[in-house]
Amino acid sequence: MANIIIVLILAAAVGYGIYSFVHHLRCGGGCCGEHEAAAKKVRVADRNRSHYPHRLVLGVDGMTCQNCQRRVENALNAMPGTWAAADLAAQQVSILTKETPDEAAIRQAIRDAGYLPLRTTVKQ
Repeated sequence: MANIIIVLILAAAVGYGIYSFVHHLRCGGGCCGEHEAAAKKVRVADRNRSHYPHRLVLGVDGMTCQNCQRRVENALNAMPGTWAAADLAAQQVSILTKETPDEAAIRQAIRDAGYLPLRTTVKQ
């Protein structure tokens, strides 16, 4: 009887482990988005780099995973005339704009996404 109980407990533990692993693969995990599907990537309509003459690179504090990176990019790519690419390893985001960048609006969009914009590293 004791052997059956031990086997049932082990089977339950293995079942829960498999469920958790599959849930993590389907819905993401880590610091954000653990209980929701990853956000769809916001793509800019105009992907011709020559249309974006202005460049701004900002440090971003708080990006710790791919979901964070996508949230920062989505917040900025949703702005008209803006094309952003976040670099998780460097903890920064490179922003291309069609017009002179409104740095205050860009910083606010990053804050609204839940991250802290840091110093400007490159501005052209």
